[in-house]
Amino acid sequence: MFYMRVYQKYCALSYFLIPVTIIALAGCAKNNRIEISGRLLDPNQGISVNGAKVELWTRLIKSGVYTANYQLEETQISDKEGKFSFDLPVKNWTGIRLAFSRQGYYGWEYEVNMNQVNNYHVVSSDFQLLPKAWAKFLVKNRDPFDDADYFEFRIMNGYSGCDVCCHGEKYQFFGVTVEQDILCQLVGHQDVIIQMSTRKNGEQVFSTQSWFVPAFDTTEIELYY
Repeated sequence: MFYMRVYQKYCALSYFLIPVTIIALAGCAKNNRIEISGRLLDPNQGISVNGAKVELWTRLIKSGVYTANYQLEETQISDKEGKFSFDLPVKNWTGIRLAFSRQGYYGWEYEVNMNQVNNYHVVSSDFQLLPKAWAKFLVKNRDPFDDADYFEFRIMNGYSGCDVCCHGEKYQFFGVTVEQDILCQLVGHQDVIIQMSTRKNGEQVFSTQSWFVPAFDTTEIELYY
């Protein structure tokens, strides 16, 4: 359940409870404030994310001049329930952006729907922050046959939202002497799914396995073949 508030210059404050993610109501013709609020959640661990930095960036028309760049308007820290709320005077906004960040989580940005702002002066929603985790893959050919030995693996559900994360690339290993460690950054508190292929003595075997990787930690995974 979420509620949204509408500031009305000559009207009383009204509350409505309905089961939707984003709604807005306007009861008067003239509004002079906007409210942008929400709650930060870690969907994998099922918890609220407190202590997260929430930045509100704006772009507007000022003195008839359109500004292309976003400017930082205000910064807040989410409370113990993961909630935040910005109360702003109405201006000639052309864009509003929220930026979320917290240590141990993947930060991201959200473009506020300007039709929602212009028509109703209220925006409220739940926003997700995904926890970071790491997997250290220990790859070793512990039962070598000959130089034609081959092994490959790939992560099927890696995170594509960061440049340093592992997300679907294929790792290949050839020959008798293989012993290598590979560190991958992933999303935590979930199973990482690994697809593997091994070829020895002319026989090829395909397999898929999963390992649980807790949030904020490094999990060692042995890929011995």
